[in-house]
Amino acid sequence: MTEKLKANVQAIKDIVRMNPVWEQEKGEQEASELHYYHIVDALNRKWQTIGVDVSDAIQVFERGHNDAWTRIIEPAPWNPNLTTNDLIHLLKISPEAVQIRHAMQIILNTVERRNAFIRCIINVNEQAIWSLLCQMKDEYLRYEQLSNETFMAMYAMNPVEALSVYFLESVDVHMYWEWCDAGGTGKQAIQYKQEDPFMTLIQAIERVEEEMYART
Repeated sequence: MTEKLKANVQAIKDIVRMNPVWEQEKGEQEASELHYYHIVDALNRKWQTIGVDVSDAIQVFERGHNDAWTRIIEPAPWNPNLTTNDLIHLLKISPEAVQIRHAMQIILNTVERRNAFIRCIINVNEQAIWSLLCQMKDEYLRYEQLSNETFMAMYAMNPVEALSVYFLESVDVHMYWEWCDAGGTGKQAIQYKQEDPFMTLIQAIERVEEEMYART
């Protein structure tokens, strides 16, 4: 099974054979007996899966979660020191997955969010990671937006960082200049995000330009 076809590419820290899945009948060969296996992955989650031996159990685990045989039986413990770089390493995010790496830096910008990501992710592969990041971004934009006061304070200190955190997207100095040249302000950003929590900065820039042209 190639890594691209694995539903779960999560690294394994430990694997232990447990009890047989079914009671063995007399005369059956023990070598072919199906056992439960407990696996601890790199995120420190404990899984239960099955297999006739360690190699077989790992292959079953790599096919991903299912309620019958392969499931998480103990979630990862809270990690108060978890950094984004730690998470990228633990999830084996490839250097080529630049979009995922950038999204994790921006969206998972607190230790609470990084631990929440570990609690929510099940199968670990780039498609599942990206899907969960998008889902969490939508939830944060809708329900956990920065307060107006916090955003304005950040905007006064570092407007590029403030816009990045507020819109949960990558913002560089050139995009900030574009925002300023269009006439954008911190108060306008707040107004637009209150009207549409999912508005992007590019859409906000276009909105500022439209309003400016309408006044001329």
